[in-house]
Amino acid sequence: MAASWLALVIGNTRLHWGYFDRGLLSRIWHTPHLSEWVVDQIDSQSDWQQVWLLIEALTNQLVMPPSLDKSLPIELWLASVVPSQTRLWTQAIPDIKAVRRSHIPLKNVYPTLGIDRAINLLGAKQTLGCPVLVIDSGTALTLTAGVNSSVYGGAILPGMKLQLESLGQKTAELGSLLPTVSAIAQLQQDQPSETPPEERPKELPEKLPERWASNSGGAIASGIAYGLVSTCIDYITDWWQRFPTGAVVCTGGDGLLIHQYLQQRTPEIASRVLVDSDLMFRGMQAYRSELTM
Repeated sequence: MAASWLALVIGNTRLHWGYFDRGLLSRIWHTPHLSEWVVDQIDSQSDWQQVWLLIEALTNQLVMPPSLDKSLPIELWLASVVPSQTRLWTQAIPDIKAVRRSHIPLKNVYPTLGIDRAINLLGAKQTLGCPVLVIDSGTALTLTAGVNSSVYGGAILPGMKLQLESLGQKTAELGSLLPTVSAIAQLQQDQPSETPPEERPKELPEKLPERWASNSGGAIASGIAYGLVSTCIDYITDWWQRFPTGAVVCTGGDGLLIHQYLQQRTPEIASRVLVDSDLMFRGMQAYRSELTM
């Protein structure tokens, strides 16, 4: 088994990279989706130093893992929820190791279960054991539960970004008010915002918005924020009724924020809920270990 390898998790809007060195997750970074031309360059390069320099130039980010052996090719393991991106990477890089749903070491992995949900659940099982409930807050909010190394079930609903986009597209009046709630829009870190840079919040909001808003922009913020956190509370409560000792973990781009909202709304529930932003990479490591043992 190679001492160093890369995990690439392709989300709806970004690429999530994890660099493992001697069994440890040593660096994480995120980039936009790469074009076909860039992916072809990765395939043609045996010197990964040049690959990173190319990606850094295109994304204006410093991403090169400092401990990477630049003289050797490196294993690249892929998990993707975007079919077009999956095809792009697997066609361009023949020896890429793509996660297959049928090879995920969990029972009851049904045919339409998202690879990202399965990988997160596998990572949670590896670190916390079962029963465990994973709340992944990103473009969509997903809840995925596992019991006895088997997928128990879950739910999917629009996340913060998706709800804001829907309001903007379907309701012209509310769409014109989105800059008023730019703080809520920016809760999804990777979302391109139409709000001018000078009007964007300098940091993510830490407090729940006013519940009973006196203007339309505030009402949007209240409805989305309280709606999502109330959904989480309802599912967590039901989860603990079924499995009183079951673990709960938040992950995803808004995972920490959801947890902060839980702390403000129901501190007693939040005290038993964990946050692990690296859950997808723990799942990738568990998957790779299972297949290379």
